[in-house]
Amino acid sequence: MIAGRGWLLMVALATASGAAHAQDVPSAEAQARILDLLQQQSLYRDRVDWSKARAELAAAGDPAQTRRLLDDVIQRSSGGHGRWISPSQLRTESKRAPATQAAMGAAPLQTEDASTGPTARLGWIKVGAYMDDQTQPQEVQYQARKQAAIALQARIQEQDDGNRCGWVVDLRGNSGGNMWPMLLGLGPLLGDAKGSDPVGMSLRADKQQPWAYRDGTIWSDGNGMLGSSNTRYTLRHPGAPVAVLFGPRTASSGEASVLAFRGRAASRSFGQPSAGYSTSNTPQRLPDGSMLLLTGSVMADRNGVGDGNRLQPDVTVTPGQDAAAVAREWLLAQPACKQAAAVVDAR
Repeated sequence: MIAGRGWLLMVALATASGAAHAQDVPSAEAQARILDLLQQQSLYRDRVDWSKARAELAAAGDPAQTRRLLDDVIQRSSGGHGRWISPSQLRTESKRAPATQAAMGAAPLQTEDASTGPTARLGWIKVGAYMDDQTQPQEVQYQARKQAAIALQARIQEQDDGNRCGWVVDLRGNSGGNMWPMLLGLGPLLGDAKGSDPVGMSLRADKQQPWAYRDGTIWSDGNGMLGSSNTRYTLRHPGAPVAVLFGPRTASSGEASVLAFRGRAASRSFGQPSAGYSTSNTPQRLPDGSMLLLTGSVMADRNGVGDGNRLQPDVTVTPGQDAAAVAREWLLAQPACKQAAAVVDAR
């Protein structure tokens, strides 16, 4: 079995979830496990007085108070990213998973001049959230991730007809989920660096855990996270410029995808600051069938730059501006696109 298949990144919805399900609380055994995990492994565990937290939970007078106290401890120790998910919520969220998985293979955006105008020289890839169906066995979840990455690379291959001088990667609606299908699917666009070079990394207190794309597999700290013989596509022009679009709805794994392009040659980002959940969650199954999303590391770019907060675009656009139009203008001004235009004009 490939190591780390269950690792996912998910945007926190703790406030809304806690309000809607205040009556749902972990079992006593699960509560004890949550506190142990958070105290030992959570990214911001020094922000919590753990003796006081345990005492307050022990003295809680009703389930609603218990839930509020737990949510508060989880939020403070995770920087707002982690959360507890009850068994009923897991079942509800599993129903959303197929739609996000299918969207990874959705057709690219079509514009008015897609066939004859300048946009015909640009590839366009839109990558949204990807949710695992946590009610399925691990192997089923793994296969679904693989198929999503294959579908995403297929969209790239379909557009890569030799006439694409640049690419747009649209992450504006990517609120998170599992990052590995995203990174594997986007692998051909991540640059023509050596396979051993990182495209990003997780930062823990004691080490860096680099992410790399090579041989049709996405790797983390030397462990294969997701791969297939059908995810080895190479662009006709591997060094083509890439414009990355992101904004306030881009969170967690969406932010990981943004970071994977940071430091790539001929890459520039456009939009507005991201949601600010650029940290990593690991799902922890609890004794009562619920789940804790445990925030344990900061995400960083290939140069090790990252602080777990909002990502700032290279080019900030105002809410009234069209970030895609600004990105296309930049791409078409790049040497690769100018050269391509000159070749067309000379025909």
